[in-house]
Amino acid sequence: MSEEVAVPRNWIFSTNSFAKSYSDPCGEGVSIYSPIGQSTYTTKSRNLTPIKITCDSNSVSFILQKLILSMDVSAYDNAGNLITPGTGVKNMYLGLESIIQSLTIKAGGETVVNIPNYPLYLVQTYRNLSAGSKKLLSQLSGYGNTNIFATSSTISINHHPFVGFFHPTNDQFFPVWALPNQALEIIITLADPSTVFTSAGVGEIRVSNIRTLISYVTPPPSSVINSTRAISDGKPIFYDYVRSTQMENACSGGNRNTFLLHMSGVRSLQGIEMSFVDDDVLNDQTKDKALMYSSQGLREWRIQLGPNLTIPSGTQGFSHSPSDNQTLLVTQLSNNNFDQLGEMDMSFADYDSKAFSFGWSFASKDEGSQAALSFTGSDGLLRVHTTHAMAPTQKVRMVTNYFENVTLSIGAVVTVV
Repeated sequence: MSEEVAVPRNWIFSTNSFAKSYSDPCGEGVSIYSPIGQSTYTTKSRNLTPIKITCDSNSVSFILQKLILSMDVSAYDNAGNLITPGTGVKNMYLGLESIIQSLTIKAGGETVVNIPNYPLYLVQTYRNLSAGSKKLLSQLSGYGNTNIFATSSTISINHHPFVGFFHPTNDQFFPVWALPNQALEIIITLADPSTVFTSAGVGEIRVSNIRTLISYVTPPPSSVINSTRAISDGKPIFYDYVRSTQMENACSGGNRNTFLLHMSGVRSLQGIEMSFVDDDVLNDQTKDKALMYSSQGLREWRIQLGPNLTIPSGTQGFSHSPSDNQTLLVTQLSNNNFDQLGEMDMSFADYDSKAFSFGWSFASKDEGSQAALSFTGSDGLLRVHTTHAMAPTQKVRMVTNYFENVTLSIGAVVTVV
């Protein structure tokens, strides 16, 4: 008689149980999912119907670190005809990832990722990648190529979203079979063509052959059975990841600005990254939406945590100007050690005028721990003070991506704790 494997009361997927391949004969495979319903989505007349891909299974665990979004993108002129390749149509520097305006991911009905301005999120993310990573992106979706449609009116792109939910902090697999509805949903809203192309001539984008490819492993049946029993006894599965959230704050119209970042409900903060967005530039189709982030004449900035603590301490903040790149080093060094900076691949000539961002990380890549800034017992407000050489207009907004440690509790219901 075989002995039943007991599930601890604090049962959780851990590295030695779910982050490595099983010796199960089913091994590893790949599932392919497509949207249910229409097969082609269009941006014509602002018809921005969300693309919803439901990825479900009652028996496997997804390896989200290997997830791929694949789709064909076709460009049409204002008369509804496919554009003629090589006619001078220019797309933005970011590549065809820019056709995604917003990205939402739900697990068991709970929203685990919600990025309304996905192009800006990618701009900030891709900027710090190595040269090799950027070369790979150029082949997959045209990153860095503003003439993607030079030889064809339809381009196939393959994209792995750089979101924390797809890269759990302890490398575990995602137990989709344990979700109440056993489904992971990926919801995409397409961008207006005027934000994707910097030249006239494209009036419509059509997206077809949409597929999500997900690698998976099949856990031993005994693990699924015992885990299901544990869930029914009120012992949820925990899935740890870093969630990115976007917020916007308008400038006051003065040389000095104080931006209030509401962090109520944030358990611990890994870091923040900020960029200035000018609505006049954003609404100008000729401006590349991946290269439109100027420093807005920033000369000094600091972070305030509560009434008495500032980074840096005192009344004088970090400096920045066209001839002073202290902010560049501060931002990067808070997130890396100095050796890692050698892997950076940035256009420093464009940093101040086209590719400016600044921020602070409370958890460096080389620290090897999940420590971060705790807001327990605080007022939940993070204040960013900036001083500018010339006052940004009230049409300028500071868009912030902040990264927090969260845990997804998977049980009878799915909640973020």
